[in-house]
Amino acid sequence: MINLADILMIIHLFWAAFMVIGLPLGLWLRSSALRWVHFGGMVITAVIAAAGMYCPLTLWEEILRRGADRSFSFEGGFLAYHLSSILYPQIEPWILRSASLFWGALTVLAMIVLKPGRRKGKEKTG
Repeated sequence: MINLADILMIIHLFWAAFMVIGLPLGLWLRSSALRWVHFGGMVITAVIAAAGMYCPLTLWEEILRRGADRSFSFEGGFLAYHLSSILYPQIEPWILRSASLFWGALTVLAMIVLKPGRRKGKEKTG
């Protein structure tokens, strides 16, 4: 049975996937809107990582899963079991934070070097 915590985990997984693939996808599609949305998301993600905080979606999911049960663990239904290993890999937190900061810096660099909305050879003349 899917519950609110599982739904939040799915949303969180889509958010994380968008933070990873949003930059190359936006460049490939040449979509200014997609790149700006990704840029805003990466700014939020990088600030959270730089501050050493947990993602608010992670904390909210934990609260939902814990409920009244103080012996909380991420064990749960089929969906939660399989998605949690993808969304919460067993690696050191500093590695995830460093990767987030690196990807955020790369996103900023892409926004500077490959400005959204301007296609080579399609400049207005006038």
